[in-house]
Amino acid sequence: MAFHISLLVLKHLLYFLGICLLFSCSRPAREQVSIIPAPAHLHLAGGEFVLDAETQLIVSEADGFQHEIDFFQSYISEQLGEELSFSEGRTSLEILKSNEIEGEESYALSIQEHKITLKASHNKGVFYGLVSLIQLIPPSNSSKEIRLPVLEISDQPTYEWRGMHLDVSRHFFSMDYLKRYVDLLALYKLNKLHLHLTDDQGWRIEIKKYPQLTEQGAWRTFNDQDSICIDKSMEDPRFALDPNHIQVIDDQLHYGGYYTQEELKDLVAYAGTRHVEIIPEIDMPGHMMAAISVFPELACNGEAAWGEVFSTPLCPVNEEVYTFVENVLTEVSEIFPSKYIHIGADEVEKSTWEESAACNEFMLENGIEDVDMLQSYFVKRVTNFLQARGKEVVVWDDALAGGIDASLNVMYWRNWVAEVPDNVVKNGNDLILTPGDPFYFSSPNSKLFDIYNKKLLGAKFPEELSHQIKGLQASLWTETIPSEDLADAMLFPNVLALAERAWSPASIQDWDSFKRRLPSQLDRLEYMGVNYEYKQSNALIPFMNVDLENKRIGVSFETDLNDPIIYYTTDGSMPSAASNRYEGEFFVNGSASIVAAVFEEGKAKEPILRKQVDYHLAIGKPVVYHKAWNPSYPAGDAGSLTNGLRGGDSYNDGFWQGFTNDLDVVVDLEEVHDLSSFSATFMQVIGPGVFLPGSVEVSISGDGETYEKVLTLNHPISPEEKGLIFHHFDGSLEGKRARYVQVVAKNTQSGFMFVDELVIQ
Repeated sequence: MAFHISLLVLKHLLYFLGICLLFSCSRPAREQVSIIPAPAHLHLAGGEFVLDAETQLIVSEADGFQHEIDFFQSYISEQLGEELSFSEGRTSLEILKSNEIEGEESYALSIQEHKITLKASHNKGVFYGLVSLIQLIPPSNSSKEIRLPVLEISDQPTYEWRGMHLDVSRHFFSMDYLKRYVDLLALYKLNKLHLHLTDDQGWRIEIKKYPQLTEQGAWRTFNDQDSICIDKSMEDPRFALDPNHIQVIDDQLHYGGYYTQEELKDLVAYAGTRHVEIIPEIDMPGHMMAAISVFPELACNGEAAWGEVFSTPLCPVNEEVYTFVENVLTEVSEIFPSKYIHIGADEVEKSTWEESAACNEFMLENGIEDVDMLQSYFVKRVTNFLQARGKEVVVWDDALAGGIDASLNVMYWRNWVAEVPDNVVKNGNDLILTPGDPFYFSSPNSKLFDIYNKKLLGAKFPEELSHQIKGLQASLWTETIPSEDLADAMLFPNVLALAERAWSPASIQDWDSFKRRLPSQLDRLEYMGVNYEYKQSNALIPFMNVDLENKRIGVSFETDLNDPIIYYTTDGSMPSAASNRYEGEFFVNGSASIVAAVFEEGKAKEPILRKQVDYHLAIGKPVVYHKAWNPSYPAGDAGSLTNGLRGGDSYNDGFWQGFTNDLDVVVDLEEVHDLSSFSATFMQVIGPGVFLPGSVEVSISGDGETYEKVLTLNHPISPEEKGLIFHHFDGSLEGKRARYVQVVAKNTQSGFMFVDELVIQ
């Protein structure tokens, strides 16, 4: 035990030594002080403040900051063994209400050698200022005093909606976990918890008018998702179903659980002291199987079943449905004081509506043209009901299909439908950015770099309407996340990257700075018992910068690592410690086969990056499309195929242009050239229906009228071959002279085709 304590003391001595060295170095102040999200303005000076139990806490009861003071004193008591004193001491912490601080969530924090001053105009600002102060304190203090750097901070959030979502329907989580979830969101200045309370797999909220919803709808026999988890738990115990949520009903094991109204009211009150607003979601008219299994008359066909893709929805022409919905939402509104209620309106299986005589008769009588508009009718009626009770309505972006009222708040999740954000703001709706890539943390492909850096809006988003972007939110869907430990691992440290992106000004967001501030926050999470999962990857992420003036392409790399050693070659050979050392952006004239890797102790570490870079004749040249790209995958629109930029491993990365018909384009080189070669890269990943073209044909012309076919390129890859596959279609043009180059790629599988660049040399 003594040995363990000595190691702990040594660890903190090294921590303080590191801080002292850090304060004297030349790095920006934000990197020297580990606060996440990074404050809008931070100035670090020399010197330190010593916080101990004798530090006087100065606060006026009249300012009404008692919840915030209690929160902070509780933390200080954990660290020092006792709360701060209200008696005069040699140092002080004063909390002042100041109308000079604009914005409810804004604050100013000043740490001098003998006094800390926190100013804010509202409880929220005081809370966030105290959170920043807490982050300056080592997570496991072992002494009777805490040394803090002298600094000045003025801070405010970029977005009003800084949210995290939790799906408790697919798998259930304890109330204790929900409260800790709130604590962690608050620690990183996230202010919205979107609680997904109902879905096909379980109804998790007590509705007193319909007790059967929880008596029956909250429990299920093990389903396919449970079976997947049970299988995975053989190798990873985090996938095991929590025995606390399993019970025997009629001699069968059932999984489930629910929250009473009193438990939820208690959670709401707890979250309120941490300025986290809980937004309930009751998903409708689809994803309602848990309710329809109890009350089958709510469906048009009278049964809880699966349609072509999703579950049978509520029947939008049945008045009993609206009675049920309104009764449920009345009780939900009484539990949750949030001004927002989420009603889902996503992934609605409309085939039962199309087959329903009652629906067709209703549509004919009311001038409703199709089932998308019928869904809009449903959404409008529910919206009117909630708005009459002072609530604002939130929906997923699927609700746009039949048209929606401009008063609704829309969550953009379908990142493969690129025009959604543009359409939302042009319709007058407020927009909450929740794209599945990169903000679905339940995805094993979710990467910290993408969460922090990935572009969320297309090039055509109307900047003059950017004020309608209400904020950012990430989601944790729990189909295959049955335990709290696994939920932790999927959430953290991803939540921290989201928090900085949602709070900090874009002008100060910096990946290198974030990486340097992250380790101390990981220590904090570990101390708090968070089972985070993060391992820095050796993978290199390439970026290309096309320089039209000098006819070259700049290449740069990003990584998860701090100050990595990288070597690269440009001739396709394997790099060694004798190769080019990466010192920053370098340029390629013509073509280069780049191979690069992170090196440790003189040896290349996997994975090895291989990237083809070409500055070719077609770069920047106009392209005429005889057939349009799919609007969900526009990449850079008409300039995508000749912009010199190559795609990565995902067709969602904004560089791959997608087609659901043949690709048929003509590149105008603007003058006649001697042509030596043609190449184009396509991808295949058959799970989501992405296939290679059956063939690629290349024809050339001098006048744009008469074309000569010069290449027909095929491939040997089966459309049933699994995995991520890239194929380079290339061939010689034998020095033929032409100005126009027509490229036709045959879509023989009636799926998606993706191409990133047409390279003409």
